This record gives sequence, structure tokens and C-alpha cells, in this order.
Amino acid sequence: MRGLLPRWCVATALTLSLLACGIKGSPHAPRPAAPAPASETVPPQEPPRGPVEPSGPTVPPSSTDAGLPQ
Repeated sequence: MRGLLPRWCVATALTLSLLACGIKGSPHAPRPAAPAPASETVPPQEPPRGPVEPSGPTVPPSSTDAGLPQ
């Protein structure tokens, strides 16, 4: 009986240690994600945009001062 108890304790401790570390057996394949439910609402359609108008003051491209004060 003296030889059986230490072996049983070692086997139990080893089993519990392996389970606690996450080694529980062969890994399982990841399950595929569930498909997203179809949306029943239709996104609103944006009206077509016209030409973009410039805002603010315009600077002619032939300016020679390059924005430096005189």
C-alpha cells in the first residue's frame, strides 16, 4: 500500500497540472463564424453632386511676391 499511494498522488498531481495549464487533449478546429443577418433597410441614395465652387479669395497664379510682405 505504501508504494501505491505515492504513485497515485504523483499521477493525480500531474493530471491536475496538465488540466490547469490548458493541455486537455487534441485541439479542436475553429468553428466558422455565423453569417450576418441580411439587412432589411436600404441605405439612402445621395443625389448627384454638381461642380465644386471655390470658396474664399482667389490668388492669381502670376503673383510674383509669393506671399511675402513688402
